[in-house]
Formats: sequence, structure tokens, C-alpha cells
Amino acid sequence: MNEFLDMPIIRRVLPNFSVAGIRDPDDLQFFKGRFPCSLAKRYYGDRYVLIGDAAGLVRAFKGKGVTSAALTGIRAAEVMLNYGISETCFAYYYDKANQDIIRDFPYGRMMRFITNFMSRLRLFDPVLRAAQHNDDLHNALLDAVSLTIRTEM
Repeated sequence: MNEFLDMPIIRRVLPNFSVAGIRDPDDLQFFKGRFPCSLAKRYYGDRYVLIGDAAGLVRAFKGKGVTSAALTGIRAAEVMLNYGISETCFAYYYDKANQDIIRDFPYGRMMRFITNFMSRLRLFDPVLRAAQHNDDLHNALLDAVSLTIRTEM
């Protein structure tokens, strides 16, 4: 994030960094959090259900938070309308409906490990430079973080 904030094009549109934080200690703070890669504890119960990131139902490195929230929200609504709002209904039907996302959790954990490892060894820049000249590597990297579907032209 600091490298991004230090880019000249970004510095031109942001406040003066030399005084940032002097008057307001919370000025220019950013979150260094993580994508969820497991389910939240008690993401459903009698008469309640969590969706999207709040439930931990997001595809780490591939998911788009809004898409996941909308999809799991629709799935929760379908369970409520078709089966009810009890914990038993959510435990069976909502959990079953979201297995496509839940099965991706090991992938998310593996990708987090790989990216942290590569970051510590400063391997991202050489890999990204190589991808500029190698279509297979470029496509593999894109597929690792995107749901983009490419078509042959």
C-alpha cells in the first residue's frame, strides 16, 4: 500500500503527506486485513443467516465481495422461501447451496501462503516481468485471481 501511495500520480491527488496525521491521527489510515478463507462461526441460526463476507462465504483471490454477497443472499432467500427460517433449514439447505464456495477454501489458503511466501522473497516483480513476455504465464496469473472468461477470436 505504501508503494502505491508513494506513486507520483497518486500523490498529486491525495493530501500533503508531510502533514498527514499531525492534526488527525486517523488521517490516511488503511486496513491491512485478510480475505476470509473459512466460514464464520455461527453464520446461521434460528431466524437469522449471514451472507457474503460476513459469513466467510467469499472466494479468496477469485471472489468479488459484492457478487458473493448477492449470490449468497439469493441463496439464503431461496432457503427461507422454500424451506423455512430455522437453524435446521439453514444447516442443511443453505450450507448445501454454498458448497461451490466452501470447496474453494483450501485454494484460498494455499494462494495466501504462496503470495505471502513470494512477497517475503520479493519474487513478484520478476514473475510479473516474465508474464509480460509469456502468454501462458500471463494467463495462469490472471486465472489465479480472476473469474474472467476469455473467448477465442
